[in-house]
Amino acid sequence: MVRKVVPEQHESKRQEILAAAHRCFLRNGLQGASISMICKEAGMSPGHLYHYFPSKEAIVEQMADDYLVQLHGHFGRHTKDEPTATVLLSELWSMSGWDDLAHCRILFELLAEAGRNEKIHAILQANTDGIRQLLADTLKAGQARGEVDPGLDPRHASAVLVAVLDAAPMLPLMTSDVDFDESRKLITMMIDRFLRPQPL
Repeated sequence: MVRKVVPEQHESKRQEILAAAHRCFLRNGLQGASISMICKEAGMSPGHLYHYFPSKEAIVEQMADDYLVQLHGHFGRHTKDEPTATVLLSELWSMSGWDDLAHCRILFELLAEAGRNEKIHAILQANTDGIRQLLADTLKAGQARGEVDPGLDPRHASAVLVAVLDAAPMLPLMTSDVDFDESRKLITMMIDRFLRPQPL
């Protein structure tokens, strides 16, 4: 008799595996974290884990997809008349301190591994393309309202914004005397000035 799959239980187990993998990646690095480590962290056998994810790369890809969905959610909570810089930095403004950025540090592992692993590189590139499209659409909407410099190429500017936003979690790693709230205000000011239409 074939066991019936309960969607809610299946998704719950997938999320447990993703959480366990995330902890392993942060602790051991993306390259250093093996499937056996992830299985031990999740409390299951490799055969059981492979029922949900066929490879470590598949786990990473799901993490990247989940992050993009989460980012769309942050952007979607804003009204159309809110400043473009506020919308672009909505994820940062949803946080309460540097500890909330700890999950972003997995990006550093992805960047390092992307230089060695073509599959990870492809996953990271596809995810970044999705983020850039979301940012570019927001920039175009800001240009239509007259609050973003019409001379900015939204697609190119989105790449610069990705670089700035991805670097934010590095601040507390590089120095211990940076205040979260003050840093967030400065980043917002920098983005706002970058986007502002230039006087004729």
